[in-house]
Amino acid sequence: MTKIAAAADLTPREAIVRAATELFGRKSYPATSVRDIAGEVGVLAGSLYAHIAGKEELLLEIIEQGIEEFYDEVTRAYKSEEFADAKLRAMILAHVKVVAKQPQRTQIVFHQWRYLGEENQRRVRERRGDYESLFTLVLEEGVAERSFAADIDVKVTVLSILGSLNWTPEWLSSDGPTSVEELSVRLSDAMMKGVLGR
Repeated sequence: MTKIAAAADLTPREAIVRAATELFGRKSYPATSVRDIAGEVGVLAGSLYAHIAGKEELLLEIIEQGIEEFYDEVTRAYKSEEFADAKLRAMILAHVKVVAKQPQRTQIVFHQWRYLGEENQRRVRERRGDYESLFTLVLEEGVAERSFAADIDVKVTVLSILGSLNWTPEWLSSDGPTSVEELSVRLSDAMMKGVLGR
């Protein structure tokens, strides 16, 4: 049993993933060695290979788990509302809620996937495309309902929204004078102004 696993009641692999998340988030993937991860977990570097194939496997797992959580939460938000404007607001709030839960992991998910090999990058791009499609769908619905401006460029608007959301872990803080919930509402207000019908 590793020191992290013992402290948090995790399996050895869960402890390794947690340690890798901490180190990739703090130091970056290229600056983190297998030896660093082993030291964080409290085992010899060679012992990690009983649980993982290599460092890239850990990065891929962190990224894919993160994308799935965003996808699941935002899909639930989409399905929870009837009209596109309420759906989009709920989706933005859901995205920020996931960021606030694990901002360090979010930075890895959205900014370090480029360190993956070509085949793994392809897998991640496909899933990111699925996530982007959720926002494309709701914007198209809003234009059709006339709750969103008829002249918006859906593709550019989706990329603008996701570009803003993907940088929230850089400035979102639960320690600031404004709560995460209030910041989420303000962010959604700002984004909604750009798409609502005038």
